[in-house]
Amino acid sequence: MKIALVIKSLSLTGGGAERFSRNLIRGLLARGHKISAFCFDWDEGTETLDISLHKLPKLSKYKHPWFDFSEKVHKEIKKTDDYDVIFGLTQLCPQDIHRLGGGIYRYWYELKYGKFLPLQMLRGRVRNALKFEKSMYSPGNYRQLITISDMDRKILMKYYNVPPEKVHTIYNGFDFEEFNSKGRENDRAELCTELNISSKKTIILFAANNYKRKGLPQAVESILKTNSPEKFALIVIGRGRESIKRKLSGKAKGKVEIIWLDHVKNPAHYYRGSDIFLFPTLYDSFANVIGEALACGLPVITTGQAGGAEFIINGVNGFVVENANAIDEMSKCLNKFTDKDLCNEFSKNAPEIVSKYTIEHCAEKMEKILLSCSSLSSH
Repeated sequence: MKIALVIKSLSLTGGGAERFSRNLIRGLLARGHKISAFCFDWDEGTETLDISLHKLPKLSKYKHPWFDFSEKVHKEIKKTDDYDVIFGLTQLCPQDIHRLGGGIYRYWYELKYGKFLPLQMLRGRVRNALKFEKSMYSPGNYRQLITISDMDRKILMKYYNVPPEKVHTIYNGFDFEEFNSKGRENDRAELCTELNISSKKTIILFAANNYKRKGLPQAVESILKTNSPEKFALIVIGRGRESIKRKLSGKAKGKVEIIWLDHVKNPAHYYRGSDIFLFPTLYDSFANVIGEALACGLPVITTGQAGGAEFIINGVNGFVVENANAIDEMSKCLNKFTDKDLCNEFSKNAPEIVSKYTIEHCAEKMEKILLSCSSLSSH
């Protein structure tokens, strides 16, 4: 099958969505499919993936990026080949299959703006984003839709009148050769030495680039509200706004230790070396970091607005709090993890629930949807 895969950029080193994309490509290639990727840019060495790469022209400053992007994608596709299926990993209209990696904006804008959403609708960028999203989920502009959590499936069907039989939940696959719980004690000892953290402290890990949307301010606030903030050390992986970093550093100074890191080459080392993964996201379809953390034996505290919360069994491998602003609830959960025996018990339970979600499992599920569309495709 010849697949036109549409994504904004391809990376061999990035995490999150980038890691999912390359895992998916490798999984589909292993199953004998031919892939042409349409994107703005890609890493050096991406050619080793054995796919055809098609560079898209830069977007216009005068059009909404999603409308402009879709127009440019379809022009390039028509120039190159006749594909069995068009598969969008980003906002695209029309397409055969769309995977909702970035969530549902109608829901996110309600969370973000609340009662001020009608006022925000006066802004062209917000208004046109919702107009495009409504068109993307309108009959005739897609054949199948893939959500990456059951949470997003329910949200999609609440806001848009899509037939249930056309919406499929497929969880991301994980590379268990990289993300596993082997050697947690060694990694913890090494991490304490590398970052000069006392081995007596409970190490909390947070990993995300968007500090605000992923709830880093709430994470810091919840640690400060614990019974003994000085018993914790917070490691922050990712690059967010410097203004948020400065504000949080000032708030935590002299109370709780924060280690700020940029992107790291070996995230599994930090998962295995930590005691708890704290991810109080405001909204996330399914953050790969939750699955990766669990695979590495790292218990998770997250919110009910995280698709990954579906993998958390309260009191067994982590905790799910009501939302990002449930500071007291998060603090109570964190207090429990000053008990090393409890940390170890949760850690033993963490990997089991994600163990079946391999890259191969994800590719197989995706392939079934692709083939169902290919048999009907007119491309």
